[in-house]
Order: sequence, then structure tokens, then C-alpha cells
Amino acid sequence: MKIKFAHLADCHLGAWRNENLNQVGYTAFEKAIDIIIKEKVDFVIISGDLFDVSNPRVDVVDLSVRELKKLKDNGIPVYGIMGSHDFSPSNKSMMRPLITAGLFTDVSKGETMESGNIKLFFFQDPKTKIKITGLRARKRSLEIEDYNKLDRKNLELEDGVKIFVLHTLMSELKPKEFKDMVSAPKSLLPQDFDYYAGGHLHKTVPERLRDTEASIKVDDKTKIVYPGSLTPVNFREIEQYQYGGFCIVSGEIDVTSHKSELNVKFIPLKVKEVIPLLVGCNNKSIIQVQELLKKKTENIDFNNSIVTIRIFGALSSGKTYKLQTNEIIQTIKRKGAYEVLLNKSALVSREYSPISVAVGKTNEEIEDTLIHQHAQKIKIKNVSKNDMENKIHNLLLVTGKERGEGAKVKEYNEDLLKNFKQIFQFEEDGEI
Repeated sequence: MKIKFAHLADCHLGAWRNENLNQVGYTAFEKAIDIIIKEKVDFVIISGDLFDVSNPRVDVVDLSVRELKKLKDNGIPVYGIMGSHDFSPSNKSMMRPLITAGLFTDVSKGETMESGNIKLFFFQDPKTKIKITGLRARKRSLEIEDYNKLDRKNLELEDGVKIFVLHTLMSELKPKEFKDMVSAPKSLLPQDFDYYAGGHLHKTVPERLRDTEASIKVDDKTKIVYPGSLTPVNFREIEQYQYGGFCIVSGEIDVTSHKSELNVKFIPLKVKEVIPLLVGCNNKSIIQVQELLKKKTENIDFNNSIVTIRIFGALSSGKTYKLQTNEIIQTIKRKGAYEVLLNKSALVSREYSPISVAVGKTNEEIEDTLIHQHAQKIKIKNVSKNDMENKIHNLLLVTGKERGEGAKVKEYNEDLLKNFKQIFQFEEDGEI
């Protein structure tokens, strides 16, 4: 039987504070759905993080419903798991209404056995008879604890052509630039699956998928595939990758003999052209940097593109905050740029001792590092340093939650207090 399915991951709809850049992500998602329908695939797999948060804005949910309904109307089912961003430990994720409406099938269903091991169930696609299962993610890669409890033997003994969906980085496939990213060894995965649909890593693996317009054969070395993010979701990704995409997997399967011959192809989604600019400022004054910026941008045709400007180096004089970047940004926009992003985190002044900053890291990565450092210094009776780190993360998650539409301030405050007590395990008398 000939088959064809699409593999998406890390759509992160609504990830940007900048609405222009959110629109780029929405357009990429719409283009992906249109291509999928045109390709007449049998089904779609989304390997986590459809949304950037578990409770996105109404317009983001509306977009996802509208586009996923197009797939349903064309007889194309969507299977997948929740990623670390759209997963909610309280089961209040906006993925729920998508599941209830039949627009998304969660294939990470299972049960915890008396032994404490996790037994996952298989979902069989009615048309192709392919069996699909997977393990959903949790915040800060805590799902790795679940992999250690996974009943792999039960999964491996299941006959048929099988796909495993994951939202975890495998250590053996970790790119050098992600060396600090939490990962798990491939040995924790159940063996003998025909394809592993990966998510969480915002880079295409195998990397050569992006370098060729042809398909590559799925074999023992290439059967774990990460399509990367559907579209860049931070400054570094736009600067380095410029665009995202997804994969289409096609080939032949024999359900009776449990054999498959599959090929995977990367489908790029180039919504906007990206113009990356690097501006070195070593031994220059603020005035000289200002002139250098003007000179570098005066003869470029920006033509509705996204412009990234990374300013780096040690100033000979002047304070970094006195660099008037807003003026150059507005000038570039007047010349036709769709959006301008400027990063000067690697710009330092010789007048001050430089602070150690993880250049190129995302806000989330910097936050994780700072929380980890502070958690190591905190000492509370009966609370381990790792447990304290998780409590701080959960506290930020709770306090960062906005009051919902129609919710009363009193109810919102009571909910905050309740969650705070749960996180720190306070009893009514205030004891931990």
C-alpha cells in the first residue's frame, strides 16, 4: 500500500509579542495546511507545541480551529501529542477543545500500572492501518522521568507498521549549538518502530533534509526525524535559519509483513525574505556606530523583508544605552522593511565591567539558567535544590497567567493563592 503523511512540529502559534511576526507564523501555518491538502496526504502528525502557551488568545485558537477543520473536511485526520508549551498539568490546555471537536487525536493515551510503569496505547489509523502512539512532553523536559518508567517491551511486541511521536531531544542527535539543552538517550525509546516523529528541537534533523530538494530514505540512521519549527520563533532562529518548514513522508507499507519503505522530504515555508546584518563595533564610539549603521543600511532594497541587526563588540567610549537604535529601525521601515529586529546583547562598554551574558540564548534559556543558579543558593528544610527549581518555574507560570475574560478579581486572586499553596505545599497553619 502506498502511503503519504505530513509531519509538523513546534508551530508555536502566537509566540511573538510583535503582532507582525505572529502574522508570519499564522501565514506559515495556513500555507502548510494548503500544501498538505494539495498533496492529498493520508494523515498529519503534529509532534507537540501547536500553541506557544497552553491557553493562547482567542484569535490564535480560532485560527487553529479554522485550519484544522479544513483538514477534517478533506478527510485528513490529525494525530499528535502535547508539547512542553501547550501541555497543562491541570488538563486545562486549549488542546482539549480541539480533541473534543475531533480536530486532533491525542495519541499519548495510556495508563499507570501497579508496578508504576507507564503503558501506552496504540491508535490505529483507519485508512492505512498504521499504529501510532507517543509520549507527551512536560515543562522543562520532565517527561524524561516518564521515559524511564515506560513499558517499552509492550510497545515493541506490538505487530504492524508503527510510528512513535515524541517531543524530547535525543542526546545522540543533539546539534553542537544545543549542547546545554536537556536531552535523553535513544535507549529510552521503544525499539522497532518504522518512524519516530520528533518535536521540541527547533532545527531540522537530519540536517541534510534542508539542503536538498529531494527525499532521503528512512533507515536505521534517519528514522528519528525533527522537522524543526514551522517558522522561526525568536531572533536567533530568524537570523540563523530565516525560515521553517515541515516534512512529508511517503512510500510503501505492508501491514501483513510489518515492513515499510519510506522516504522523507523537507517542505520549506518561506513567508518573508530575511536580511541579516552584522555590525561589529570594536573600538568605536557611539557616534561612529550610529554612522556605521546608517552606512550599512543606506543602499539595501528591503522590499517587505524582515531585517535582523546584531550589534556586537566593545565600544571605545560611551554607554551602550545611548545608542539611538529606534531612529535606524524607523528609517529601515520607511524604506520598505516588513519588520526590523535589533539585538545588542553582545555590545559592551569599556567604561564598565561587562556582565556575563549568554549571547545568542533565548529569553527562556536565560530564564532557566538564572533560576537554576538562584535555586542552588536557596536552602529550605526538606526541599531539594531541584525541587526548588521546579517550584520557582511553577510560581512564575502561575503568576504570569492573565485574568480570563469575565473572571472576577477576587476569584483570580483566590486562584493565585490556591496555586501558591499547592506549589509550596502550605498547610492551613502556614507550615510546609
